[in-house]
Amino acid sequence: MLPAVLALALAAPECGLPPLADAPPFRVGETLAYDLDVLGVVKAGTATLSVEPPISRGTLLPLRARVRNISVFAKARHVKGYALSWVDARTLRPQRYLDDVEEDGVRKSTDTRLDRPGPITMEWRLGERRGTTTAPREREVLDLLSAIYYLRAIRLEPGTRLCFDLVANRRIWRLDGEVAPGHEKVDSAAGSFDTVRVDAVLTRADGTGARRPVHFWYSRGEHRLPVAAVSEIDLGPVRAMLARVSAPATPPAK
Repeated sequence: MLPAVLALALAAPECGLPPLADAPPFRVGETLAYDLDVLGVVKAGTATLSVEPPISRGTLLPLRARVRNISVFAKARHVKGYALSWVDARTLRPQRYLDDVEEDGVRKSTDTRLDRPGPITMEWRLGERRGTTTAPREREVLDLLSAIYYLRAIRLEPGTRLCFDLVANRRIWRLDGEVAPGHEKVDSAAGSFDTVRVDAVLTRADGTGARRPVHFWYSRGEHRLPVAAVSEIDLGPVRAMLARVSAPATPPAK
């Protein structure tokens, strides 16, 4: 029995962060707009993702997200804020992740350097309180923004396993996921897309809290757009659906 178990373990594909497939399917100036809803019914707000001009002599590519809720949802919780991820322009690995959110008048922010060896160290602010959270670095580390774009740049083949540490929502997580078999049609305000689905589970690095499922849908076209995402918050399932794509103009041929 033991040799068979060992054989299965050796045969199992290693779970990690797959290598980039080719040149990233996005360019500077691209902006993606999303509608957010809770329970698939109540429109909660909007979010945008944008690729900004490179800095540090072209070595770093800033990725920016902005989010805000609408007046109806604001009766339960008023939220507005942004996040920034500076990624290596060649490898798309994040160097630093910053988020800053105002929630019901309370400022919540984190600043995490991801280009340094050793434990993941997050400096945080919650209102007037400040502190530092650390967690062992078990695998390669991405933040939520860089993860969204990194997954666009790999081959999402059915059965591909994904395992990495993740900085998101002012916490440090372990993500374990897999690309689902088959394709799915997803309709949104931005159009109809043939997509692949990534199913994942988030577990807090400190071992507390419930496991959180998360699902991403990416288009199978040339641009491999992040079309939809579903996860859980304390108010219930929250969904992001692609509403609009603003692509940069194609440079003229030389």
